[in-house]
Amino acid sequence: MHVKKIFNNNIILGEDEKMSEMILLGKGIAFQKRIGDAVDPDKIDKTYVFKTSENSSKFVSLLQEVPLHQVELARKVIEQAQKELNVTFHDGIYIGLTDHICYTLSRYRSGLMIKNALLWEIKKYYPKEYEAARNAIKLIDYYEKVELSEDEIGFIALHFVNAQQDGEEIQKTILVTEIVNDILSIVKYHYQIELNENTLNYSRFVTHIRFFARRMLSNELLHSDDDFLYQQVKNKLTEAVACAEKVRSYIMEKLDVSISQEEMLYFIVHINRVASRENDVRAENQ
Repeated sequence: MHVKKIFNNNIILGEDEKMSEMILLGKGIAFQKRIGDAVDPDKIDKTYVFKTSENSSKFVSLLQEVPLHQVELARKVIEQAQKELNVTFHDGIYIGLTDHICYTLSRYRSGLMIKNALLWEIKKYYPKEYEAARNAIKLIDYYEKVELSEDEIGFIALHFVNAQQDGEEIQKTILVTEIVNDILSIVKYHYQIELNENTLNYSRFVTHIRFFARRMLSNELLHSDDDFLYQQVKNKLTEAVACAEKVRSYIMEKLDVSISQEEMLYFIVHINRVASRENDVRAENQ
C-alpha cells in the first residue's frame, strides 16, 4: 500500500498493488510522507473503500467538516444495520448518513425538531429498516447522549432503504404520501371540517387512498365503468359525489390519469363515511 494523495496529516488516499483506492484514516498517518511512499499499516485506524472517485472526493470533503468521532459513529451505525438486515449497502451511505447524523445532532442540541411526514409509510412498508433504525438511535444515544425522536428513526430508516435501492421506491413512497395529503385536504376544504385522525373511518379512508395511489402508480386501477350502481349512489350521496369529482379532477391534473366509475364509487363511499361522522359530531356540539 502506497500514498496516492495526501489530504491532511490524518487522512490520505491509498492505493494497493491491485490499483484499488481507499481512504485511510489514522493519527499522523501522512506525517513526513510523500506521494508514492509506503503506508505504515500500524498507523491505519480506519479504511473506507468507494467504488467511484466522486464518492471518495465527497467523503474526504465531509471528513474535513464533520468531527471524526461522529464519522466513526456513523460507521458503527451502518455496520450494525448491515448485520441486522443481512445486506451490503451502497457505499454512498457513508456520505449521506454521516452528514445526516452530524446535522441531526446539531439540530437537536439547538432545540430544532423536524416532523417526518413519511413516518407512517416508513413503518408500514419498511418495518425491518425501521427496526434497524430504532436500534441505530440507541447507539447514537449511547455515544452522543442525545435521545432522538421517532421522526428521526424514520429519517435514518430511509437512508437504509435508499442504500439498498436505486431510489425509485423511495420516490414512489414520497409521491403516495403527497397524494394522500392532497386528497385529505380536498375533503377537509370541501366540507369545511377537520378530520379526526383517531377514528376507524379515517384510518380506513387513508388506507384506501394509499392502496389506490400505489395501484395507480403501478397501472393497476379498476377500469369498469358500469353506470348502474354509480348512478344509484350518485343520486343518494350528492355532496360526497361533488367532493369525489374534485378528487378525480386533482388526479387528472396531477398525474394525467382518468379514474373509472368503479374507483369513484369507492371514493364516494369512503368520503361520505368519514365526512358524515365529522358533520354529525359538529351538529351535536352546536
